Amino acid sequence: MFDQPLSRRDFLKRIYAALVTVGASSFLSFEDLLAADAASPDDRLNVVWLHGTSCSGCSCSFLDIEYVSVPDILTRFTNMIFHPDISLATGDQVTGLLDRLHASDMPYLLVLEGGIPVGMPHACIMGGRPFVDWMKPLAAKASAVVAAGTCAALGGIPKMEGMITGSHTLAEFLRREGLEKPLVNLPGCPMKPEHLVYTLLHYIRVGRMPEMDASQRPLRFFEHSIHDRCVYYADFQEKYFAKKIGDPGCLLKLGCQGPVTHSDCMINGHNGNTNTCIRAGHPCIGCADEHFPRKVMLHSFDDKRFARKRRPF
Repeated sequence: MFDQPLSRRDFLKRIYAALVTVGASSFLSFEDLLAADAASPDDRLNVVWLHGTSCSGCSCSFLDIEYVSVPDILTRFTNMIFHPDISLATGDQVTGLLDRLHASDMPYLLVLEGGIPVGMPHACIMGGRPFVDWMKPLAAKASAVVAAGTCAALGGIPKMEGMITGSHTLAEFLRREGLEKPLVNLPGCPMKPEHLVYTLLHYIRVGRMPEMDASQRPLRFFEHSIHDRCVYYADFQEKYFAKKIGDPGCLLKLGCQGPVTHSDCMINGHNGNTNTCIRAGHPCIGCADEHFPRKVMLHSFDDKRFARKRRPF
């Protein structure tokens, strides 16, 4: 049998329980949540989400969260004007919608997933127009901007050595265009949806972005390194190191990037806190760090350092 539909109050209780896990209860009470849910659509935060040079992994992570429906949070507490993966609008409907938005005085928050292909104008074309030509006017009129995921926040895969798109992060693009906007970076490959939910609700409730570090990342999630809270920290102190994947002990000598990567992975893992690199027995790959991806993680099939001994036929 199918589950009975949840009442409005029970549904909001489920959402609030999720907000408690990301720390949003420090500024948002259940009564505030009730009031926000009852607010007129005209009073909700307008959100525009664009994809640049990305794999859409951040959106997939965002949409796949299990303990509460993130799209339900967005549609109940924001006006999601456009999202490439969940909006019904296509083709001329999308371009017309974004053009009307830019021509209006409607305030909105701009979320960017992926980089901006400044060096390859024909990449990520929308409606026959280069992606840069969409980003310039929309970023200029946005009330605030959010870089969702490492590609948008720090460069990531599209900006690694050998790429030819000339991909820019959101911060680099704003500087290039001489735009000063409230900016939040939410790195991670993929971004954790909890980070975005917290940021949006903080902005809705308080009217400004949460407290951030020098890299424009929310301190609540990025103040500490992964190493600080690692389950193998005691092994590190005792100099007990793993020699190969699967061995017990600290993973530092296997290339773990935990000491130089700031994120909350050891407290809030991916996929509803199902797992993390380290909990799975693999060194942290540093996906929330500005130096991701590192060459040591990506090698060619004939690299003698990593090649297995081949058995004769």
